[in-house]
Amino acid sequence: AVQSTEAATAVLTFAPAANGALAPGQDLVIAGTVANPTTTAIPAGTATIVLNRAAIRSRAELSSWLAPSSTTSRDSLGTEVLSAATPAVPAGSTVPMQFTVPAASINFGTRASAWGTRTLAIRIAGGGSEIGQAHSSIVWNPGTGVQQTRLGLVMPLTVPPSANGLIPSDLLASYTADGGLLSRQLDAVFDQPGIAIGIDPRVLASIRILGESTPPSAAAWLLRLKAASNDSFALGYADSDLAATSQAKATRLLTPTSFPIDPTLFPEAPRATPSGQSTGTPTPAPTDAVGAVLPDPTSLQAFTYTLPAIAWPASGSVVERDLDRFETGGLTTTILSSDNLSYTPSSAALVGRHKALVSDDGLSSYLNTAVGAPTPALWEKAMAQLSSAIAVVSLEHPAAARTLLATLGRSRPGADPRLAQTLAALAGLPWAASASLSEVSAAFITGSAALPATATVTAKPESADRIATVTTLLAAETAAGSFSSVLTDPSQITGERRLTLLALLANSWPGDDTWAAETKKYLAKSDRYVTKSVTIARSSTTVFTSRNSPLPITVTNQLPWPISVYVTVRSPSNIITIDKDRVELVVEAQ
Repeated sequence: AVQSTEAATAVLTFAPAANGALAPGQDLVIAGTVANPTTTAIPAGTATIVLNRAAIRSRAELSSWLAPSSTTSRDSLGTEVLSAATPAVPAGSTVPMQFTVPAASINFGTRASAWGTRTLAIRIAGGGSEIGQAHSSIVWNPGTGVQQTRLGLVMPLTVPPSANGLIPSDLLASYTADGGLLSRQLDAVFDQPGIAIGIDPRVLASIRILGESTPPSAAAWLLRLKAASNDSFALGYADSDLAATSQAKATRLLTPTSFPIDPTLFPEAPRATPSGQSTGTPTPAPTDAVGAVLPDPTSLQAFTYTLPAIAWPASGSVVERDLDRFETGGLTTTILSSDNLSYTPSSAALVGRHKALVSDDGLSSYLNTAVGAPTPALWEKAMAQLSSAIAVVSLEHPAAARTLLATLGRSRPGADPRLAQTLAALAGLPWAASASLSEVSAAFITGSAALPATATVTAKPESADRIATVTTLLAAETAAGSFSSVLTDPSQITGERRLTLLALLANSWPGDDTWAAETKKYLAKSDRYVTKSVTIARSSTTVFTSRNSPLPITVTNQLPWPISVYVTVRSPSNIITIDKDRVELVVEAQ
């Protein structure tokens, strides 16, 4: 869109071909676009390609180059290697451009044998002034001296946020169909050894609870997931925010307490035996076969994970005491982002007595920019940055190869349009090799030669507003849970409230404007259960005309389930005595 504000400027997006890799004898091809969001045309002019022949030695230096705080025409960018004419860019238009720097002009001189990352700039001028600069980088690869960095990746396998504790059947059918959201995620990483999958148990439970009505595509998808050779571990149910519940002082790790099972969907399941009778045969244990037995919370969420007991809180959200709470809940290893820790050169670290797998925040940022790139030009730019950053890692510590970890984002599950493309490009980088999560965590094995580094937590608590909201949600669930004893089957309330609460705590909600409205609905429904669903009807004054009289009390149940309540009557004085002062009532639904 055309921006009429005076602050609008041209946007230059350029990146080298081949993911930034350049070998001796190759021309350097740079392609991209110049976007003009203003109301004035950019005149034809000149592009100047500038190359710095000295290798970048740190990621901080690379980051400062790729994202400078400001640029001016007086910046010293390096040695000019090409000057080429550029076309005019009409107002409100974007024009593609491509430049080729001949191999002979690259000329690294005495540095030609030293592989590594070099900085690159494209400066465009027209009408007597500079239009703008684009900063990028290349990796010079003479074919010798290249040291690989091993990189493990972690991807969440989940769905977009909703207040549903279970994914509806029609959405499951859509998500697991060819080209569906869950199918795309699984297709991109299936059997790739360097990519671990964090699996949302809500997806598993939503498929299995449908029994004989499970969409065929969902049943097939689940079988394929079980056949994948990737490392795997369980996310919190609905990928719930572990750090937020910890900081809101939840008394325990939140997990589902029950599920709404429809027995008619499991016709093969054994039925309850009348009291005092025996079937003569033991009840079969739950199995994975759809429709074989009546499922329970354990069987609905069951999966053969290669890496049990892993906590993966949101990036940059943890304070030190959270690790104690995770361990109390049975999660003994935590994936932490590097910006949440003091410096550690390793992907495995001990934080006090706690095991931590360290996700490199810089590499993760470049990775997520690439997989979420909306255009080819932006993907090529992000991929060149990721490629260069991995190469710099090797030069930072040339004495030994390093193994690092990067994580894919959770704010837009399944919406990354270039996940498969990015993973394929990573696999083709000569200076990158894959590492499984099992290998990354091998330093924790007793007797391992690769001893883990030690680190301390740099506290990054979640926002006070979010913690206040989560605290209120937890209190509402507790109140509804106490009230649920009124039901013949309390799980009708406690199970639904817990599943909905976990769905509202999903890591994909932050930044979604509808979260506040959904939390208000949750609080309103919990309050309605406690204060309005079961009531004693207001009555008028009762006049007793004899020594023995009945006292009429009316109890109303607006719930869709039967309840058991006790009415207790107390006399304010000894003038009236109550023969039966505590009466049990069973009130049917509605």
